[in-house]
Amino acid sequence: MTVFRVQSQAGEIYNPRYPRRDVMGLLAKKIEQFSSPPRVSIQLPAHHQSSPFALHPPDHNTLVIDFRWLGYAAGLKALPDLSVPYHKAGQEADGLSFLINSLREYAPDCAVDVVAHRFGARVALAAIRKTKSKMWRNLLLSNAFEFSAQALYALDCPMGAHLRIHNLIAQKRRMLPYLFDKLGPKPGPADQAICFGYKFPHSNWVEVPEASEMAEDLMLRMGANIIASRQRRIALFTNLLATK
Repeated sequence: MTVFRVQSQAGEIYNPRYPRRDVMGLLAKKIEQFSSPPRVSIQLPAHHQSSPFALHPPDHNTLVIDFRWLGYAAGLKALPDLSVPYHKAGQEADGLSFLINSLREYAPDCAVDVVAHRFGARVALAAIRKTKSKMWRNLLLSNAFEFSAQALYALDCPMGAHLRIHNLIAQKRRMLPYLFDKLGPKPGPADQAICFGYKFPHSNWVEVPEASEMAEDLMLRMGANIIASRQRRIALFTNLLATK
């Protein structure tokens, strides 16, 4: 398993270790290290950026692209006005779509999965309409900080119909999803954050409780080993106390 770091700033991507070098050229060298075309797991945000992702996928023929941009802490500092990190997430979609589209040239035989957490889910959903490469096959959203109307707009295009999307649903008592749902820039007063469920069913959209075995299996399958077992034990213990 290989990890490649990408930083996105206002939609422009670079490798933070070699910021002046061509990022796709550096990435191509990483891909050449594999004996066969690797599976590509793009994670937003990833390790060391207030995320549940651990970069240890079970499939060793995996290239993890650690895609960083704003981060969770910056979103917290914006409270109670979440419009700034929300709109910045939309800008960073240009960087993600450029990365996936460029992979057609450097790794045309690779399958691409994207795993996105909180505001990273907005980055991923906003990138759908700008991405042309059918290498992108799966999208996993975790506690997604986006609204149903915007997700519907993203899915109403060929790439949106092509993707297989799993949405991990947050528990109602989770504080940060609750704050985003109440304080985020909703398109309309009746809309809700998709971290609590998506309002417009699609055949390629599947909703999964975040504290479930299926959620853990999905994370493992897509190269982002969430420590869901511990979270699931905490949830079961909390539910047990609530019933007493």
